[in-house]
Amino acid sequence: MSIKKVNLGIFASSPSLMGRIEALGAHRQIRIEFDTHGLDDAVPIAAEMERQGIEVVVGRRGTAHLLRENLRIPVLSFPHRSLDILISLKAAARIGRRVLFPVFRQEMTGIGILEELLDIELIQKIYRDAASLEKAVTRAKRRGCDVVVGGGVTQRIAESIGLKFVEIRTSDEDIAATLDNAVSVALGGREQKAVAQRYRAIIDAASDGLVAVDAAGRVTAANAAARKALKIGENDALGRPVLTLLPESPVLQVLGNRSAIHDRLGQIRDDRFIFNHLPILLDGEAIGAVSTFRDIGNVMRTESVVRRSLSAGLVAKYKLKELVHVSPAMREVVELGRQYARTESTILVIGETGTGKEIFAQGIHDLSRRTRFPFVSINCAALPEQLLESELFGHEEGAFTGSKRGGKPGRFELAHQGTIFLDEIDSTPEAMQVRLLRVLQEREVMRVGGDRIIPVDVRVIAAASRDLTAALQEGSFRADLFFRLNVLRIQIPPLRQRQEDIPVLLDFFIRMFSGRQQIEPIRLPPAYIDLLQQCAWPGNVRQLKNFAERLVLNCSLRCSPDMLEILYRELIQFSGVTSSGSATAVPHLPTPLRDHVRETALQSERAIILEALQDTRYRLSRTAEHLGISRTTLWRKMKALGLG
Repeated sequence: MSIKKVNLGIFASSPSLMGRIEALGAHRQIRIEFDTHGLDDAVPIAAEMERQGIEVVVGRRGTAHLLRENLRIPVLSFPHRSLDILISLKAAARIGRRVLFPVFRQEMTGIGILEELLDIELIQKIYRDAASLEKAVTRAKRRGCDVVVGGGVTQRIAESIGLKFVEIRTSDEDIAATLDNAVSVALGGREQKAVAQRYRAIIDAASDGLVAVDAAGRVTAANAAARKALKIGENDALGRPVLTLLPESPVLQVLGNRSAIHDRLGQIRDDRFIFNHLPILLDGEAIGAVSTFRDIGNVMRTESVVRRSLSAGLVAKYKLKELVHVSPAMREVVELGRQYARTESTILVIGETGTGKEIFAQGIHDLSRRTRFPFVSINCAALPEQLLESELFGHEEGAFTGSKRGGKPGRFELAHQGTIFLDEIDSTPEAMQVRLLRVLQEREVMRVGGDRIIPVDVRVIAAASRDLTAALQEGSFRADLFFRLNVLRIQIPPLRQRQEDIPVLLDFFIRMFSGRQQIEPIRLPPAYIDLLQQCAWPGNVRQLKNFAERLVLNCSLRCSPDMLEILYRELIQFSGVTSSGSATAVPHLPTPLRDHVRETALQSERAIILEALQDTRYRLSRTAEHLGISRTTLWRKMKALGLG
């Protein structure tokens, strides 16, 4: 990609200097605009250059200094090296002994050495602008100066009063280096402008209002939404104190204490907004702050949409890869789910209660091409027939007593382009089965009380807690609906048929609940886990999860063999054991296991207390507070565990 030529403005009153600059710039990617004015006379000319698109300005020392004070674009100066000054003074010494050397704003040191070296009287005069320079040169002429050394403005003054002049010559190497620097600065400025424009476009694209301030509380940026709310023009806010735009803003407080303020209600004229104020920190110091605000009406509408979407189950929260398992049977079922996700066909999921049928449905939706669209679930057994019909197919206004004003879309409509999960499909009333069959066949619904057909594009996943063959034989489930649903089939094995998953699931849930309670996960003896694997678990993974929560909450720090035995006896009382064990044979934990549990519990308790003591540097009050027990209880446990 070719680079546009750099536009330079150069102030050089000497024809020889201009000629050399032009020659050295011929082979560079620059376009030069020359001007012969200098010092304060150059300021309005340079300002016009800036308006015309000049990217960098170059001048001699005094001129460059004055331009920097008045322009926003970069200003460079041709260097005055000591050797160049020495050469110029030596040339002046050949003309006369009294040499005037005007200097801009500050005297040069080491003059005595130059006077002695060149055998001249060197007179320094400070000037600040063209007028003071002219006064200094004129006075020097009247006082007998023979020659003056300087730049282009000094030359014009000297020639006008008949004073001899020697130019401080800038070498070709220094001119070339200055031109190269000017090109680099201009290209860097272009990149900064591009970055600034990109950021400006980004913040202008934000729907929230945004106002940024510097460390003094003056506005440095205001995006389009903010300008619209404040009713100001594009550059009206820049540089103004933020309180003149947002009188109630706590942004100065944010700058002072370097802490953010979130979700504060504020007002702009007659409109109310929700504000957030955040400091901009650099090395711990506040160098600015950003205030964002959103119209309160938009906040309420957004919150309503989010809440309605989440409460209606329109978002799939689970993925197949999150299913915890090690058993080959479960691995095969999960792989089958991944393969089915690539299709559009209806899926029937069979599994006992608590096996995770909805998690499978959500995971399949997540891997399908419909993942960006809604996932809608409904339990067909949880609602009475009339309400279920309204929930599935929607209703028009006035369809029945209590119907929603304006009507309400059904779950099939909400699931358009996504997936609908029909849980407990075997509990659906027969009249509802007929309507479901039509939706599956025609892919269209009619709202309750409505007279129009609404086409829907949904993928159906149905689930039942028992094999539907028995329901078909009983006549409680229509055969034609069964054949429509039973295109692809997934049978989730119960937990008792995949006992190798019990330890990994138990460990996962224990760690999860321990993390929520911010406590150390309990460690169960292997023999205790073996007994749990022999349980029937009629509630499957859901029951195991609840059991793990009870373990964590009851056995965290005060873990004892009695508590583990109580929980186990309760478990087998309600669950029984599998064919590999006998419920009547284990009313209590076996003595060796009880001893092992006691030893494990004591070791666990000792490790927890010791770690807490080390963390608090053996301060008993703080340790007891950290463990959630009294100081007396802590002292008693320490004595029993040999820590006293």
